[in-house]
Amino acid sequence: MDNEIMTNEENYAFDVAGYLHIPSVLSEEEVLSLNSALDAISGNGNLLGGSDTNRKFFRDLLVHPTLVWYLNQIIGHGFRLDQAPSLLGYNDGETSISLEGGDEPRNPSLAYRIQKDRRSCQSVKAIWVLEDVVDDDGGLVVVQASHKSNVPTPDDLSTGADDMGLVIQPSLKAGDLFLVATTTLQGVRPWKEKPKRLLSYKYAARAAIQSNPEGPQSETESLPRWSDEAAEAQKAVMYVPGFKGSNPPPVINTDGEKTWVEDDPTVLHPSYYTRDPNSGIDEKEFYFWDLNGYLVVRGLMDEQWLAEANEAVDKFQDRIVVGSELAGGSVSQAGTGRPLLSGLLDLPDPYNQPFRKMIAHPEVIQRMNWMGGSGYRCGGATVFCAVEGTSGHSLHDGNEPMSPSRGYDFKNGRSYAETVTITWQLRDVQPGLGGFACVPGSHKTQYSMPRGIRTCDDTMGLVVQPVMKAGDVLFFMDGGCTHGALAWKNPTPRRGVLIKYQSKNVNWGGGVVDPQDRWGDMVEDMTEEQFAVMRGPERDGRHRTVPRLIVKDGEVFVSYDAEGDSYSSKYRKPGEKR
Repeated sequence: MDNEIMTNEENYAFDVAGYLHIPSVLSEEEVLSLNSALDAISGNGNLLGGSDTNRKFFRDLLVHPTLVWYLNQIIGHGFRLDQAPSLLGYNDGETSISLEGGDEPRNPSLAYRIQKDRRSCQSVKAIWVLEDVVDDDGGLVVVQASHKSNVPTPDDLSTGADDMGLVIQPSLKAGDLFLVATTTLQGVRPWKEKPKRLLSYKYAARAAIQSNPEGPQSETESLPRWSDEAAEAQKAVMYVPGFKGSNPPPVINTDGEKTWVEDDPTVLHPSYYTRDPNSGIDEKEFYFWDLNGYLVVRGLMDEQWLAEANEAVDKFQDRIVVGSELAGGSVSQAGTGRPLLSGLLDLPDPYNQPFRKMIAHPEVIQRMNWMGGSGYRCGGATVFCAVEGTSGHSLHDGNEPMSPSRGYDFKNGRSYAETVTITWQLRDVQPGLGGFACVPGSHKTQYSMPRGIRTCDDTMGLVVQPVMKAGDVLFFMDGGCTHGALAWKNPTPRRGVLIKYQSKNVNWGGGVVDPQDRWGDMVEDMTEEQFAVMRGPERDGRHRTVPRLIVKDGEVFVSYDAEGDSYSSKYRKPGEKR
């Protein structure tokens, strides 16, 4: 709270993950007082009301200065308490392996919104940690980035039948504050031993209709005088928030001739679209891809294929080139340069065959078609040969600043990933020993990447390194998802074959670019300014020098200022630096 507003790191964390961990908000004395008050009350009942003098401690938490400071920025001014405080996992039936939340189907009264640097999270749980919670203790669990999911939660994930490698149990210390968007997929898992004290207050935006109050008015109806003469459907559209019959609200249906009130309160919201059972898309893969920005497909390469690919790499060890150190100033990821063996598709027979099989493999084509649509093209194939001590590659790209040639969008049930990179694993990638790393959900963020994320010196718990076996294949949104590599710590060298695919929509390298090659005699004798707009589509990279036209004093000039290439930069005068 030393800053006037939340830091970029805090904004980035909440925007990417759907939750924010704020350590050490309460002092040891405050934690002790709250625990003593809970002991005195000996229950999980009315913590704010009644005559018990201990209610003071819980009322103080209701408007704790740190909490108010954060909620003003996350929910917006005028937020209000929606549900009375309670201890998580203390009520009958509250602990379960099931999860609740997610943003599809969308509930606007709970939703997370951000537009033009303005954010409103319509509903947030503020969880005060009164006892340490360590790994595998149970209790609160969350799914990173699920507050922005475009795809319905698979049944196996919501019921707990399959965690899909997505469920996180945060490690928490007494005195911490944990803020989580209500649309973030979350739950309270059974405690390993005794329940730990996590005190939850649920807040809502000023106008969002959510829970009914517990006061006497909630049991009365508010209808106009003539309601005795009204039909049931007419009454149903006149409910008033907070009164009896408003939560859940009535569901009115029609057949086009008459209307009626349904007995089932399930929301009725017809869709123009239906799911296509013949699409060939696995629902769990689609959910995982949209949620995280990457996907691992297990076991595509058999033992013979792996042996042939590794034999080829062994054969041409002398062609490995050690490139630059790519840690980007990181302390934790520093090391030696990255060894690469390029030109795999051009190796002599038969050593090129295991790699040529990769570029149009049926399992690749099936997924590429739904990830970004047909018409994609690939570059060459390169194998990463990192050895123990090879530096990491600083994390890069992501959704901010915007880059149309490498972005991600979701619309009408389709994934639009403009650049997809595939890495075929020739050897195991073991936990904690380095390799590909990314920030799940970063392909949808509206905030710039913090330096600690870029260098992995301060990951804020957001960076993951997927564990893979030889024969597994990794797909990731090359420009959309923030990604890179962690320093290689395995005595066995890394072997991952990287192949980039670009969509039909934009150019990321190659093609007919030169105006004379593209237009021929048409460009003869053109001025420099005219010539500048006759180029073909060329690589669309940030800070890449291409001719730009600027207007100064009513005249057009050509500029080659490489500082003007960021799509999200505001207009600057000629020669003006960022």
